[in-house]
Amino acid sequence: MESIITIATVLTMYFNAANDVTSNYLYNSDLEDGVIHKIEVYEQKDNNQVCAKMEYHYEYDEQGRLTTREVMRWDSNKNNWVNEFRHTYKYYKNGYNLEVSYWNNQKQAYDLPAEVTLYRSQAPNLTSVKIYKMNEKQDNMYLSGSMIVMEPIEYRLLAIK
Repeated sequence: MESIITIATVLTMYFNAANDVTSNYLYNSDLEDGVIHKIEVYEQKDNNQVCAKMEYHYEYDEQGRLTTREVMRWDSNKNNWVNEFRHTYKYYKNGYNLEVSYWNNQKQAYDLPAEVTLYRSQAPNLTSVKIYKMNEKQDNMYLSGSMIVMEPIEYRLLAIK
C-alpha cells in the first residue's frame, strides 16, 4: 500500500488550486527545493479587497511522505493566525493512520486526537478503513465507522499504460 499524500501530491494540489482562475481564493506558498512547507490562503471579496483566510503548515519524513498538516485561521480581532487543528500521519508496513487533533487555547497545545482513521491494505486493490472517535470523557476511543475500499482493476490497468 502506498502513502496517500507525498511531497509531490501536496505540490500538485497547490498548483491546481493556485491556477484555478474561477476561484475567489489566492494562494501564497513557501516553496523550497520543490517542497511546500507553508501555504497562505486569501479570499478576494467582491469589492476587490483581499482578506487572509487560512494558513497550512506541512512537515514530511525522510521518505517524502506527509507527516503533519497544521491548519490555522486568520483572526481579524487579534490580527494574527490562530491554531485550529492538526493532521498527523503515521506510516506502517501495511498502511497508515490519520490523527486529527484540535487546538486547546487554555492549554496552548493540541489535545489528544479527537479522531483516528486507520487505513490498512488487506490485499492488492483492497483497503480497510476504520474510524475511531474520542468519547466525551476523553479517556477512550470507540469505533464509529468502518468500510472496505476496492480499487477497480480497470483503473489500475489504465494507470499502468
